[in-house]
Amino acid sequence: MAVIPGILASSITGHLVTSNFFKIATVTASGGETSLSFTSIPSTYKSLQIRGIARDTQANTYARGLDMYFNADSGGSSYAVHALIANGTNTFIFNNSASNYQITGTPNAGMMDSSAGANIFAANIIDVIDYSSTSKYKTVKMFTGGDNNLGTNTGRISISSALWMSTSAITGITLNSNEGGAFTAGTTFTLYGIS
Repeated sequence: MAVIPGILASSITGHLVTSNFFKIATVTASGGETSLSFTSIPSTYKSLQIRGIARDTQANTYARGLDMYFNADSGGSSYAVHALIANGTNTFIFNNSASNYQITGTPNAGMMDSSAGANIFAANIIDVIDYSSTSKYKTVKMFTGGDNNLGTNTGRISISSALWMSTSAITGITLNSNEGGAFTAGTTFTLYGIS
């Protein structure tokens, strides 16, 4: 009798992982907020992931920067960021150690601006590795992007990495616009713990 591997695997108890991805909290802008925060983050996971969509009140016809900082540390000298960014015709590299822009850096693609078509938001997936460690600096990797649907060079995509030069465990994360604007209604970020 032939055995189908998937059926055999599903009959074995004690070896299945039902999930290692747990929702911790969601924050949603009602409109006009300059920052959104996750606080009292539990230390029970291995890593964190933030998934979100974002739009800013400023107008500039392309995807805009999104800042992120940890705990109460909003000073630029604690962070370094490196990004590969592309738009419709160009690809460029951004490298800023001792950044004034906190984690995600100014040219990334974390938010759409208000000149984008109605209801268009940028997408973000941000991983924070070993966030609860007290023996090493924290590493972040990000994949962000958005398209205004307004023609050439009006969208961006960014693959980037960053470093928070602190051995403190991360208990809070704040996201805000580095363009001087505010979040529009519907901007939403969800924080997940990964075991």
